[in-house]
Amino acid sequence: MLIAGPRDERLYKLVRLLIRIPFRLLFRMRIEGIENVPTHGAVLLAVNHVSNIDPVFIGVAAPRQAHFMAKSELWKSSALGHVVEGLSAFPVRRGEADREAIRTAVGYLSDGCVVGIFPEGTRQRAGRLGTALPGFALLALREGVTTIPVALSGTDRIARGGIPRLPRVSVTFGASLDVGVEGLPRGERHQEIGARWMTRVGAMLGHVPASSETVE
Repeated sequence: MLIAGPRDERLYKLVRLLIRIPFRLLFRMRIEGIENVPTHGAVLLAVNHVSNIDPVFIGVAAPRQAHFMAKSELWKSSALGHVVEGLSAFPVRRGEADREAIRTAVGYLSDGCVVGIFPEGTRQRAGRLGTALPGFALLALREGVTTIPVALSGTDRIARGGIPRLPRVSVTFGASLDVGVEGLPRGERHQEIGARWMTRVGAMLGHVPASSETVE
C-alpha cells in the first residue's frame, strides 16, 4: 500500500516528483537561501503562514523532506487524514497546548529529521505577522536543532475571491536563527525567541512584523 504514514517517504517523494517542475514553472517560484538549510541533522523550518497550501510550496522548495504540523481538523475525514499523513504531516490541535504534537515533533528532531512549523499557529492576513506561540520556542531551544526562518509570499493570492490564479510565489530560507538566551530569565526566553523569529521573517518579507489579525 502506497500510503502508510508520516514516516513512509514513498508518497511524499512521488508527489514531489510530479509537482515540483510544474509548480516552479506555473507559479514562477523564486527560491532563495537553500544553502542555509543543513544537509543533515535536526532542522526546524519556521514559516510564516498565509494559506492552507503553504506546506505544499515548502515541500517543493525545501532540499529535504519536511514533516509538517497540520491542523487536526484535516483528520476528521479518515481518507484525507491518511493522505495527509502519507505526505509526512502530523496533527496538532490548535488553540491549546498540544503535548502530543510537541512529542511527535521532538521525535522527528531527535531522529535528525526536518520539521516544519508555523510559529503563528494559524493563517495571517498577507503583509502581517502574528505572535509566535510558545511551542515554537520549545522546539527551537532543543539541543542540536538548527532553526531556519522561512519567508513565504504569494500563496494567499492563488484562490483569492474563489477564482484560481497563478501568482508568483517566493520562498526564502534565512540563515539559522540565534537561539542563545542563556542570560535571560526562564520566563522570558520563549518570548525572546519568538520575537527574533518575527524580526527576521518580517525583514525578509519587507514589512513590520506586528499583528493579531488572523484568518480562519
